[in-house]
Amino acid sequence: MELPKPIQNFIKTFSRIPGIGPRQAMRVAFWFLHQPQAKQIEFSNALTNLSTKIKLCVDCFLPFEQKAKETLCEICRNPQRDHSTICVVEKETDLFSLEKTNKYKGIYHILGGLLSEIDENKKREISITPLVERIKTSFKTKKPIKEIILALSPTSEGNLTTYYLEKTIKDLKLNIKITKLARGLPHGGEVEFADSETLINALEGRK
Repeated sequence: MELPKPIQNFIKTFSRIPGIGPRQAMRVAFWFLHQPQAKQIEFSNALTNLSTKIKLCVDCFLPFEQKAKETLCEICRNPQRDHSTICVVEKETDLFSLEKTNKYKGIYHILGGLLSEIDENKKREISITPLVERIKTSFKTKKPIKEIILALSPTSEGNLTTYYLEKTIKDLKLNIKITKLARGLPHGGEVEFADSETLINALEGRK
């Protein structure tokens, strides 16, 4: 017996979500079906709002709620932030973990992933080229970037990406200071799951 087509489509779509396979997607599908219609509509509206009301910052790629015609997120358009320092992170959750420390006052750049030794396509999928262009543009507008903090998790892919970015930025020959988080983070650990005290020490001890 085959599942009804709408359920099959739901499973096929939701199983693409990281951490959710076909079995979990099927459970979610049947859970939704047993919810009151009002609850189903609530979830549907939440998904719709994600695609219609949330935009990506054109500079750092942080999702933000666009209330007017802004193209920059709250952090990037804040004149009180240090716009000469960019902290490069893998994903949005890393950014929010660093923001919780209340110690970092610069701006960010979200790569959207890490390089992989076995997947060459990763280089095209993550926002390395926009970062390089952002750095070059800062010198043209006479508001040059002075420091790039590579705040990537000390995993094999994180270390590979850090090495690649460090070389790429140095090749620009713009005399930019490149720093990395201090090794307060355990090897193989992730920025997202580090506690605030560990992240503060890692930021303050960067070199």
